[in-house]
Amino acid sequence: MTLTIKLKQQIALGLCAALAVLVGITLIYSLWQWHSDWVIAHAQSNGKPAAIANNNTDIIARVSDEHLFGQSFEKTGDVPVTNLGFHVTGIVKEEGGKNPASKVYISISGQPSKIYQSGDSLPYGVKIYDITPDTVILENNGHLEKLPLPREKLEFKPRNLEEQM
Repeated sequence: MTLTIKLKQQIALGLCAALAVLVGITLIYSLWQWHSDWVIAHAQSNGKPAAIANNNTDIIARVSDEHLFGQSFEKTGDVPVTNLGFHVTGIVKEEGGKNPASKVYISISGQPSKIYQSGDSLPYGVKIYDITPDTVILENNGHLEKLPLPREKLEFKPRNLEEQM
């Protein structure tokens, strides 16, 4: 019986010691983190945060040039017009950004139009990237090109009142 009580006491003492070591490690790590954060917050810099001043500017510049979350096409004028043999005959645009319900009618090399949506593949390895109300954005070998919907200009002619009578 006394052996069991001594064993239980030793196990409890060992668990308490392990817990004390873990609490001590956690306290030391927390103080070290706090100190490094304090140094960064109070560092003298030339208008740049201390993390950027440590030769990370080239990495940050390269990352900022990438389109990590896709590209926004508020101005489709920045995208060059494609020279592929595609012709847009109609667009059905579902409002609210990129939406799989948006469709485009495209004629390829004078053939009858077919219906496509964002993500569909066209001949020559071209993929439909986005559909706007008046343009289709294509991805051609990693480059974006636009395929505009042709619009005819309307001419308004004054009516001759004598012809109506």
